Amino acid sequence: MKSVFLLFSILLLTLSSPSLLGVETDSSLRIMGSLGGGVSMHGGGFKGIPSVQTCCTTYPDAIGSIIDLSLGLRTALSLKQDQFSVQGALLLNMQRFSSPFASREFVGNFISGNTVSPALIDYSLGMNGIVIGLEPRALFQYSDIPLSLFFGLHAGTFMSTSALQTEQLVEPSNAVFLNGTKSQNNFDGAITNTRSLLLSAHVGLEYTYQLSADFALHPFLSYRSYIQSFIEDHPWTMDAFTMGIGISHSIPKESPPIIVPPPPIEKEPEIVLNMHFHAMMNDGMLEFGDTIPYPYDRIIEITSTTIAPLYLFEEQSGDKVKEQSHNEVTLAQALKNTVTPIRIIAFESDREPRNTALKRAQTVKKRLMVNGADREFDIQTRTVRTQGLRYPELMDEARMVMVSFADGTLPTHVIRDTQYVFRPTSLRFLSEPSITGARIAGLVTLGTAKTMTIEEPDITFSLSPHPAYPLETQKLIAQSYASLDPNIRTKGRIELYARPIFASEQQKESLQSESNTDFILAYSDFDKSDFTWIDQTVINRIVEASKAGRNIILTPLIDDLGTSDHNSPLAEKRMQSALSLLSNVLTNDALNKITTATARIYTADGGSLGRVLHRGIAVTIGK
Repeated sequence: MKSVFLLFSILLLTLSSPSLLGVETDSSLRIMGSLGGGVSMHGGGFKGIPSVQTCCTTYPDAIGSIIDLSLGLRTALSLKQDQFSVQGALLLNMQRFSSPFASREFVGNFISGNTVSPALIDYSLGMNGIVIGLEPRALFQYSDIPLSLFFGLHAGTFMSTSALQTEQLVEPSNAVFLNGTKSQNNFDGAITNTRSLLLSAHVGLEYTYQLSADFALHPFLSYRSYIQSFIEDHPWTMDAFTMGIGISHSIPKESPPIIVPPPPIEKEPEIVLNMHFHAMMNDGMLEFGDTIPYPYDRIIEITSTTIAPLYLFEEQSGDKVKEQSHNEVTLAQALKNTVTPIRIIAFESDREPRNTALKRAQTVKKRLMVNGADREFDIQTRTVRTQGLRYPELMDEARMVMVSFADGTLPTHVIRDTQYVFRPTSLRFLSEPSITGARIAGLVTLGTAKTMTIEEPDITFSLSPHPAYPLETQKLIAQSYASLDPNIRTKGRIELYARPIFASEQQKESLQSESNTDFILAYSDFDKSDFTWIDQTVINRIVEASKAGRNIILTPLIDDLGTSDHNSPLAEKRMQSALSLLSNVLTNDALNKITTATARIYTADGGSLGRVLHRGIAVTIGK
């Protein structure tokens, strides 16, 4: 663009050489006005403007629009020298431009359960401005060719500015920002720190078509370049190509003669076609600009997952995890739901160096804090005596670390998914022409989409939500035309606004557990009947299920280690401990309705974590 401007400037300097001297002048002036439009080219390479700061993107160059309006005076005749002539003009000029900067970027990952999806965001920064100022202009012409080359310098200032920024989360569809919506960093306001004085250069070609002795048309094509950036210490610049048309009128030196108009010619009365066009809803008339209530229901799906976190470390190691029972990112999110201190119980065997259990606990603490679970920790260590252990499999449990809250409850990961169901809503449009037999046609649009054509005097239109912005107010425009022939036409128009109105909310909760298909009420150590962990959330579910009259089954889970003569009495003691625990929250009648099942023996899967996760009391809640 700068090279094109340089080429025009060299040509202007050639035509305006010192040999161009005035030998023929005329003092009369012409009133000049012009209107043009075109494209504006905006320089990007910035993250935002002083009014608005953008999060994570750099905007590239943008193509916008410009409207150029001028009004002023120019000389009627030219200064001439041989074949060259020059005219002068002084114009009041106004430019209105827009710069729709936009960018799309992947900013990271969205994690939902075990699914990782890239997050894609649309950034947009639309800026508009109106500049007004004075522009002296010189026009150069060769011979009698009605084509002029003009050059102008414009000095102006901003009348108004505005900026509209949005950051819209496009993918994944089920993700939202931390504010709970799919958009953030929204801004709609004025641009600050703009320059008080803007300078630009204007060069172009103009064609003159003489309509009469007083009036002339001036089609033109021009290029404008701003010498400065719009904002202090900011790279936003603009160049523009415009084309348009002007008109000029010679200021008369003498009053024109009075011309007596001829007597009017009587005409036959014309046929007048009128039309009444309106909308109705629930037998009530709607006025232009009314807001239509559009009810919807909100359905919230809540999925709660209980997590039983266990780590198994390598032998003699305090920092190398061999296996674990959970997704660590999901665990960290579940731990953020409360402010209760986190309890870490770490094991070591008496064959390992001292403080190995403490190192394992510190490793787990560090991993949780890296994922955002930064709060008070209650670290406990236990040393397992290897002498007297009857089963070598129990040695694996001496290398475990268990995580829970300080009150013994297990963390719960909650996911909320909101759906909107819109209720059927319809409008009736009536077109009533004043003359029978008139042909009717029209169009109904909702938002930006064409929805229905009008071909009859009476139609019914059903509302539908915007697919991208279902909860935003939409503009509804209906137009109807009536015609008898191409020369006799009339039209009606109504503009309404469809606004979603919240009607009701319904919550659906589904309960899951990572430890088993059933819920685990409590866990026990090997050969113990009391509980090491108690899940308070499962106790709450039992209380709610008891109030709803649902069937509750308690099943003791015992090891595959040891004989049945040893494990069966142990399972009975664990069951008695569970019933004693529930007696604090249930009535005797509700407690008597709980069913106890035969002990379930754990089937070895080759790992140690499964055995621990199946040692305790399982709860099955029926429908």
